[in-house]
Amino acid sequence: MYIREALSLDECQAAIAAMIGEWKKDAGNPPITMAVVDHNGHLLAFASTDGAGPLLGRNCIKKAYTAAMTGSSTKVFGAPRPGEADYAARLKEHGWNVTEYGDPMLFVISGGVCARNPADNTVLGGIGVSGYPYGPGDHDMALVGLRAMGV
Repeated sequence: MYIREALSLDECQAAIAAMIGEWKKDAGNPPITMAVVDHNGHLLAFASTDGAGPLLGRNCIKKAYTAAMTGSSTKVFGAPRPGEADYAARLKEHGWNVTEYGDPMLFVISGGVCARNPADNTVLGGIGVSGYPYGPGDHDMALVGLRAMGV
């Protein structure tokens, strides 16, 4: 029998609560959306701050999905970190873009982070955030959620 660890509802809610708490610290923050998915990319938790548009919601889910499916952050498409697959180089080497993977849910914009089991490094899921201006904001907020999960 194959047994796999999974994200709990409490962990998912802790991530969302931590991100909302961090967002509330600055009244000047733009509206954002936050999502947590499992290792198959299925939505487990979602939140949207007041004023967030519908595309933000779709984008954060896609970011979380991409992180879970690739086992890395969505930042990896632009600037891979040690130990993460260099998808950008692999695509460029073949003259491809992300659509070559055949999955319309894959998203190549920073803001998705992979949640891994600290015991065996297996993928547990992903967290995605959308709404901050282009730059590190979405990614940094997703890391807040990841730390709150304790994984």
